[in-house]
Amino acid sequence: MTALRTIRRSTLKPTPRRNLIEWADEFRRLSARAAAQPGRWRTATVPMALGPTAAVTDPRVRFVSVMAPTQEFKTELINNAAGYYAHQDASPILLVLPTVNLAESYTKDRLDPLVDETPALAAIAPPKKSRSPDRTLDRLAFETGAVIDIVGANSPTDLASRPKRIVLADEIDKYPPSAGKEGDPLALAEERQSTFWNAKSIRACSPTQKGFSRIGREYEMSDQRRLFVKCPHCDEAQPLTFDRVRWDKDENGQHMPETAGVVCKGCGTIWTEAERRKAIQAVALEPDFGWRQTKPFRCCGEDHKPLNWTDGGHWNEHGEACCPKCSKPGVPVRHAGFNASKLYSLTQSLEQTVRKFLSSKDDLSLLQVFTNTQLAELWEESGTAVDPESLLARREAYGPDNIPSGALVLTAGVDVQDNRLECEIVGWGAGRENWGVEYHVIHGDPSQDQVWHELDQILLRSYRRDDGALMRIQAACIDSGGHHTERVYAFTKPRFGRRVYAIKGDGGPAKPIWPKRASKSKTRQVLFMVGTNAASDQIYGDLRVKRPGAGYCHFAANYDQAWFTQLLAERLVRKRVNGQDVRVYECPKGTRNEAHDCRRYALAALHALPRQLPPGSIPVSEPQPTQEAPEVEQAPQPAPAKAPVKRKSRPRRGLNTTGRSWL
Repeated sequence: MTALRTIRRSTLKPTPRRNLIEWADEFRRLSARAAAQPGRWRTATVPMALGPTAAVTDPRVRFVSVMAPTQEFKTELINNAAGYYAHQDASPILLVLPTVNLAESYTKDRLDPLVDETPALAAIAPPKKSRSPDRTLDRLAFETGAVIDIVGANSPTDLASRPKRIVLADEIDKYPPSAGKEGDPLALAEERQSTFWNAKSIRACSPTQKGFSRIGREYEMSDQRRLFVKCPHCDEAQPLTFDRVRWDKDENGQHMPETAGVVCKGCGTIWTEAERRKAIQAVALEPDFGWRQTKPFRCCGEDHKPLNWTDGGHWNEHGEACCPKCSKPGVPVRHAGFNASKLYSLTQSLEQTVRKFLSSKDDLSLLQVFTNTQLAELWEESGTAVDPESLLARREAYGPDNIPSGALVLTAGVDVQDNRLECEIVGWGAGRENWGVEYHVIHGDPSQDQVWHELDQILLRSYRRDDGALMRIQAACIDSGGHHTERVYAFTKPRFGRRVYAIKGDGGPAKPIWPKRASKSKTRQVLFMVGTNAASDQIYGDLRVKRPGAGYCHFAANYDQAWFTQLLAERLVRKRVNGQDVRVYECPKGTRNEAHDCRRYALAALHALPRQLPPGSIPVSEPQPTQEAPEVEQAPQPAPAKAPVKRKSRPRRGLNTTGRSWL
């Protein structure tokens, strides 16, 4: 009887449940098809993955949101969680990718290697080449009872069917704004967990724009954990941020990324690359892997901001932020959020990170990519976050007769109003460094010839550089989208050979500054659609450049404060158009923005120049003005009638009654 009890106890004893770190380290294997270093998985080799991985199987945590850089651990976290809940804690699982096509690719490139190379999973999964409905591109059922359904966020039917305990959501910022007409795909997927008391949601992605980013929204709602590492010199615990990265320059002012180091906020010592790596590797020895809550909270009648505490004494051994008076945790752990950058990476050096920054800092779109994918920070559109006083102080003592020799080409932008024309002449140099040369306001009725004659004289005049070289305007853009459209066409058509173009603003998303080809107006006139959003992005990005060089904006002494007010008049706003969130520049009511429009059109004229004359290598030239056509087009004359052409007759041979040849 005793022996029988012993057998029963040993047979019926449940398998010891491991946490996700223990499971992955024991069972997970990496495939050569999906990993640079195939073989056994070791979570500690990616120190910043320890905290998020532990949170997945923490019973106190319901939501896990990971805002991390590209090519780090996000997808492997999803993979490990899928394997764990299939093998260790059998559950119905929903894995959501941005589109149905990506979901199918994920099955082939990620999920199949995960199962095939991990013996514990391969033993409970259907054979890969079987025709069983339990193993398809969108479904994988295991012998344990666990089922993984792989769906696309653009398929509302797949998102809304069958209850699921575990939701694994990857690349959530790439989800469409709405799954059909059903609403937010993430919320729709997680609604399927409502019947499970022990549901778990893991979301992962690199961030995008503030206000648009799902992972940014979810991180803001979480307890906002940051990874703290200790200074190797003073033991000060601190998160790594890019604003504390320093590097040297040589005697010529050239950047030296190889000298990059991290400045300790406690003792001010600059860490070497080896010390940075050592501090990161020591994370596994810290309580709760060095991850600490940083979300502000209120307790004992006071507001507390954990991230600003420097003594490290207001977190408990679990990394929970505690009230300094009563020592109680102030932030619940139901939603664990994690944010770390490439500064914590062991596969990318600090030098490589700095080089990526230097290659992107002068281009607004590239800088956004660096901010999102390397620093894992939300990109916040600064719009007109430019100090007008600092621009006013930039004015320099030059003019139309002594333009600085850095200017290699001149362009013009013209805005048309009901009672005037406004025009700016801009000089452009290497790297898009630019000089505002002069600004004209031509008063008069644009329906009359006089104002157009004055504009033509401005566009035809010669300008002189300070080295004596003569310059003429190489291209000009005139707005035809508002006032006096037909007069704009009448002016630009005979001057097309001088690159005087009729343009119209297009505020649509992803529109280039200059189109690949011209359009036709309703009256069959040649028209170019200018991407106003892209142009304004470029203008505001250049205005934020602080030192002369690529992108820097110079202004002549004749530019007044009213002009700078107009230059900065445009405001960046967000709108929902056709179900999509879009960003557009708008001018507030009652505010003038002609200066901004003229600069925008002058920039478009630069982009209109032929490719054989790229900015930075454009020679100074003096094109000959073409003969002007009459301001009013003559009515087309009928073409003379052509004499009928006599055709030689051929014998009709071999034709049937249908007219088809038999031969």
